[in-house]
Amino acid sequence: MEVIILFIILFAVFVYVMIRGAVEEKNRKKKYRRQLKELYGSFPDRVYSSEELDRISRYYWHKREKNNNENDIDEITWNDLSMDNIFARMNFTQSSSGVEYLYAMLRHPVTDDKDGTQARMETHINYLMEHEEQRLDIMMALKELGHTGKYSLSDYLDYLDELSVCSNTVHYGCILLLLVSIAMIFVRTSLGVPMLIAAACFNIVTYMKEKGVAAPYVTTFSYIMRMIHCADNIAKHECGSEMNDYIVALKTERGSFDDFERHSGMVLKMNASTGSIDELLFDYIKMLTHIDLIRFNKMLNIVHKNKKEIVGLAGDIGYIDAVISIGYFRAALPYYTTPFLQTGNDSSLVISEGFHPCIENPVANSFSQSRGMVITGSNASGKSTFLKMTAINAILAQTIHTCAAKMYKGNYFRIYSSMSLRDNLDSGESYYIVEIKALKRIMDAADSGDNTPLLCFVDEVLRGTNTVERIAASTQILERLSQKGIYCFAATHDIELTHLLERYYDNYHFEEEVRSGDVLFSYRLLAGRAHTRNAIKLLEIIGFSKDIIRKADDMAGAFLRDGEWKTQ
Repeated sequence: MEVIILFIILFAVFVYVMIRGAVEEKNRKKKYRRQLKELYGSFPDRVYSSEELDRISRYYWHKREKNNNENDIDEITWNDLSMDNIFARMNFTQSSSGVEYLYAMLRHPVTDDKDGTQARMETHINYLMEHEEQRLDIMMALKELGHTGKYSLSDYLDYLDELSVCSNTVHYGCILLLLVSIAMIFVRTSLGVPMLIAAACFNIVTYMKEKGVAAPYVTTFSYIMRMIHCADNIAKHECGSEMNDYIVALKTERGSFDDFERHSGMVLKMNASTGSIDELLFDYIKMLTHIDLIRFNKMLNIVHKNKKEIVGLAGDIGYIDAVISIGYFRAALPYYTTPFLQTGNDSSLVISEGFHPCIENPVANSFSQSRGMVITGSNASGKSTFLKMTAINAILAQTIHTCAAKMYKGNYFRIYSSMSLRDNLDSGESYYIVEIKALKRIMDAADSGDNTPLLCFVDEVLRGTNTVERIAASTQILERLSQKGIYCFAATHDIELTHLLERYYDNYHFEEEVRSGDVLFSYRLLAGRAHTRNAIKLLEIIGFSKDIIRKADDMAGAFLRDGEWKTQ
């Protein structure tokens, strides 16, 4: 009787622990779902380390190596525009597949929409923005998928390529050896037990050796299984007709993995054990029979044969995760627009009330250009920010179909910049060498014969050399970048360029006002060349002597009037 009571108590405790765990898990999911709902309309605040960004970018670089798309955003442009910050500003993805897909999307501007990809994406974005419950259902499924950890999924799949599929002959031989030794107990008792012990030892040693090879790759299998379950969870939720094309594609990709899923549990638990009696017994059975290693080799064979489908499934899941993030990004912006994009070289680039999406309380600017512009103005007046605003919106238009503006109209562009450059200490290259190499790649793009229009941004042209050579070389470079099919936006301090290039470029400027010993910037784009000389006034504000200020002002005035430098 006491044994029965003890058993009932233990069973009750077990049931209580199970129920409590289930309730806590349910509450955890409810809390997270509520957090996702509350975060809609705000920007994420996470900061990424260089190691994390390197891992996230691996999926993109794997695709780049295979597709060799020269119109992707290159490293110089990506770093010039601080696109890592733009990525962090919109990344609400819940999975490794999503975060890697979103990053790759930002690096790969589309140059046409003949297949309707952007139109379909716009339909999906709008649907998930308007249907909160469906959006949260999918996000919770993506949360369960989670992240791969130390390596990207692309890395894990590459590691599997390094592991060749092994024959299960050895493992079947071990099972046969075990069965023969057991049979020998009944046939010849004196040999049976020693043979059984020897067979067991051989099987265990062989198992531990083979498991050591297989165990590191179980993580990849585990993530593939989670992708399969994630696809099932997404597909089971009721979505409107707007999402039908996506759901059908997802189910098609998922359908390739029925054999992979079958009996996968024993392989996925290869590296984990709770220490319970039943698991310990099963561990010994596996060591003696190698059944999990047999299944591992079969799963590995399926992966090798279906790598394209696995990458496709990861892309389908990553796509919907990225689409939801784009919706969150749109909701957090003060306003946004979807771009009007067209092919051909004869259109204008038009931005109305465009702003930089990473600046708090930004000043918006508008323009309509059928050719490039030269922008002048003092330091900190807004030239560089304007260039970045325009370039970023062009990239966002051709990647996430979203612009930080009230209206955006333009071509599908190839986009390059030469802006925030630094000396290359590793190679021993000076700033000027780094700068002219950055400009040369833009010139090469202009001369490539590609029919897609070129949109380029140059901040302080050839600032790394002397004034005479800078103006001469800058004039020739910018004149070349004014040809048909090229839109060049260049910022400079050299007023001379505004006169030398006015046949090819429109002149714009930013200006500031010195008032009551302070400098006030409007950050508004104004037509024409800069005409203020507040740099000298700033010397006075800082405290330089009146004699220096007077002489400098007289020299500058004389040069602007006569075109010659004169010393007193």
